[in-house]
Amino acid sequence: MNLLTLPRTVAALEYKAFRIPATLLQNQVVVRFLDEDSKLRLGFEKTLGSIDEKAGSLLANDALTERGRVLRRRSEILGKAVQLEEVADQRKQAAEAVLREGTKKAEQTRAAARQQQQTDVQAALREEQGDKRRAEQEAQAKARAEKERIAAQAQSKVQAVTERLETQEARIDATQRARTAAPKAQLKDAVEQKKTADAERAQAERLAQLAKAEKDNRKAARS
Repeated sequence: MNLLTLPRTVAALEYKAFRIPATLLQNQVVVRFLDEDSKLRLGFEKTLGSIDEKAGSLLANDALTERGRVLRRRSEILGKAVQLEEVADQRKQAAEAVLREGTKKAEQTRAAARQQQQTDVQAALREEQGDKRRAEQEAQAKARAEKERIAAQAQSKVQAVTERLETQEARIDATQRARTAAPKAQLKDAVEQKKTADAERAQAERLAQLAKAEKDNRKAARS
């Protein structure tokens, strides 16, 4: 059908006949069996709206043009909302995965540090006990002084090991905070993306309500 080569009245009848199967498909299949944000439904309605919009322009039918524009625009907005939701979900999942991995590594490092701390303390204690046993074999006159010296030395070693491990644990905590800062920021960005998607969806629903109200008004006017 070439609308440009036919009188508008005939062209309008031709387009109406052409539109009937598409309308039946939309009402009986697309709307009933496809979700509102289904990509297949959005693509169908966007194409149908574009055709109505162009046909209305060619036929000088403002109502048809407006109906097509609303349907096309609604499909575009819903499509954008779906894309934003998908991006937000992907970013959220990626951020959560990074956060879990960072937490896992930090816990492993912390556990290794605690194990090393216990090993170092036990080694220091064993060294102390060995020094004490060797001191007991020395002369009675020097036993008390030697024991006190060894005990002080062992205490100093334990204190040094403890301070060194505390410093290491502080570095681990700083590393963990640095690793988790970026995922938390990505989670916040994903939440903002979700809010934007919800706003776009709400706008699409308002357009759909306006289109339905306009359709009802025309139907009432013809009655």
